Amino acid sequence: MANALVFHANLQYAEIPKSEIPKVVEKSYIPTILELIKSEIPFALNITGFSLKYLPKDLITLIKEGVESDLIEITGTAYTHAILPLLPLDRVEAQIMKDRAVKERTFEVKPKAFWLPELAYDPIIPAILRDCGYDEVFVDGEALLFSNHLNSAIKPIKPLYPHLIKAQRGEGFVYWNYLLGLKELKSAIKLVFGGKVTLKAVKEITGIPVWVAVNTAVMLGIGGFPLMNVKKAVKWIKGLDEIILYGTDLEFFGYRDLAGYVLSIQKLRELINELNNEIVLPSRLKHSGRSLYLRTSSWAPDKGLDIWTKDWGNRRLNMLSWELKWEHAFLAENSDARGWEPLAERRLDAFKAIYQAWREGYGKH
Repeated sequence: MANALVFHANLQYAEIPKSEIPKVVEKSYIPTILELIKSEIPFALNITGFSLKYLPKDLITLIKEGVESDLIEITGTAYTHAILPLLPLDRVEAQIMKDRAVKERTFEVKPKAFWLPELAYDPIIPAILRDCGYDEVFVDGEALLFSNHLNSAIKPIKPLYPHLIKAQRGEGFVYWNYLLGLKELKSAIKLVFGGKVTLKAVKEITGIPVWVAVNTAVMLGIGGFPLMNVKKAVKWIKGLDEIILYGTDLEFFGYRDLAGYVLSIQKLRELINELNNEIVLPSRLKHSGRSLYLRTSSWAPDKGLDIWTKDWGNRRLNMLSWELKWEHAFLAENSDARGWEPLAERRLDAFKAIYQAWREGYGKH
């Protein structure tokens, strides 16, 4: 059996102050990547092209050594973690190509797999990815399951583990919601299937499903959350073949806590040993033989885009950034200015970029 790992790194993180960036690199990025390489555990590193300017040269060198040793697979993504389905098509392409150029220059590799920020997808994006040299794209596995019905206005998507989401938000009797949520999570894992899929899209592309339920179980297990531990997480996911075990933020390791729990790479290594499956690079996962349509979606609990569109500040940013065509547009399009719970400084970065672009372009008379 084979599994894979993906670590997503974004130093424009909505909830992390910019002053904390050196601390994030020191406490999370360096020790986690170093430990994975020392342990010879292969993984995909998805870091935004914009974030690379904040990495010390020693870390860049370490990552390049990991790539050369076939332990690290560099993925492409949107340069500033933009929600691609919310952008005009020329800006989608600009985000993709800017990131690709930075990766090729920094790591001397041509990424073949693409990580969609927030796994936000629409059926035209695969065509642009193919045009830009990508063969594979990471997608939300649960959204694939819900894509048999395409109109969410008629049939809204209900989260698979609503009580766990309530517990995470601190709603109601938290422990009771958490207990019910664990049962829902265990049931959701039973819906997981292994392997890549062919996505029916404007241009077909290979999709690599990321299963939030699996990811969550692994995080709860290695984090030592109540009623969870490494052995229980392994018991829940045992037998799942050709899947991604972990596919989310690198910052959760050593820096950013989850309800007071910080993940450790040593515990992840313990889970890998307990599971006793081969760990491979995501590109080496096998194809399931499935060919599926994926609806416009994201990995938000309702699989929609409301998080980045409904708030009035987000609406204003989205409207104004559609008008931009210059370099400043990249910062304006950063999803973490919209975010799940963005800091004011992150949101202001986007508004400032819009104003600067306007003054340098449209605002000139």
